[in-house]
Amino acid sequence: MKAVCQAGYGGAEQLSVQEVPLPKLEASSVLVRIVAVSVNAGDHHMLTGRPFLIRVAVGRRAIPGMDFSGVVHAVGSGVECNFSEGDEVFGTADTKCGAFAEYISVPATNLVRKPEKVTWEEAAALPTAGMTALQSLRTGRPVETGGRVLINGASSGVGTFAVQLAKLMGANVTGVCSTANVAMVRSLGADAVVDYKKESVEQAAAAAGERYDKIIDAVGRLGWHRLLKPKGSHVAVALPNPESECVPCSLCAIACSPWCCCCLSSSKSHMFMQEVRAADMDELAKMVADGQLRPVLGLRLVGISEVPDALAGHSETLGQGHRTGKTVVSLRGVHSESMERE
Repeated sequence: MKAVCQAGYGGAEQLSVQEVPLPKLEASSVLVRIVAVSVNAGDHHMLTGRPFLIRVAVGRRAIPGMDFSGVVHAVGSGVECNFSEGDEVFGTADTKCGAFAEYISVPATNLVRKPEKVTWEEAAALPTAGMTALQSLRTGRPVETGGRVLINGASSGVGTFAVQLAKLMGANVTGVCSTANVAMVRSLGADAVVDYKKESVEQAAAAAGERYDKIIDAVGRLGWHRLLKPKGSHVAVALPNPESECVPCSLCAIACSPWCCCCLSSSKSHMFMQEVRAADMDELAKMVADGQLRPVLGLRLVGISEVPDALAGHSETLGQGHRTGKTVVSLRGVHSESMERE
């Protein structure tokens, strides 16, 4: 099979498309023939090896890539889930990686069925970004009907899902993005949009007399507590200075802001790490199938040879507001809308 191989840490120079053996099918795993993949911030960190803590805690993967959609090719002998050859599925390899290839073997618990109404590309865009948005909104103070929720990085993969999910939960949503994405974020249902190129979030909140019950930060910055209501929650999906090697310092800065002891404030910051939950992926897919949730597909490419540049390009613009929604790559030669089901 063809796969994107990573020779070392760095950028595009470390990536190449090569012929490699099919992955081994473990007893508890499912072998999937991949149709589409998407690019995540985590893929960037796995490519660059920054912060260096990743090199120690996770290590380098020979084949990068986390999220995918595809067709079940074979099922391990120990799989208890009801998967069969030919089933259309989507899921994530998480930090084990291996999705930027024509086939992948993943634990059955990391897969769910793809609804017929959900395209291959939409399904590939869902796992990590969708679960991150859903789980972050469920972290800390619950989102209530009429609650005020701010999404920083509202045009990103995570942000576009978070805006829509917060609205589905009944919240009044403010999105923060750049000028080029204001109309798109409004189209997702945001009640207010702050163009950070024209004014700061603090200026916009002061002008509107606004404070928030929950703030989801998908970009990474400090100083959110002054914008929270008493007992409000700030959920840090991204760290400030994500390439910084001083991860403990960043974590402490989030947890302890604005006081040296976080217990002195009724509003709380939460350091967030997404977990792979099949039930969450299934819930998200049903929302897409029902028309309640729309994956925003930004850069759309065709062919496995496009993956190295897509990943390297994503790395170069990470955190700079230059990517809208999810970058997806169809591996079967054409975009999913015109693809015949195999």
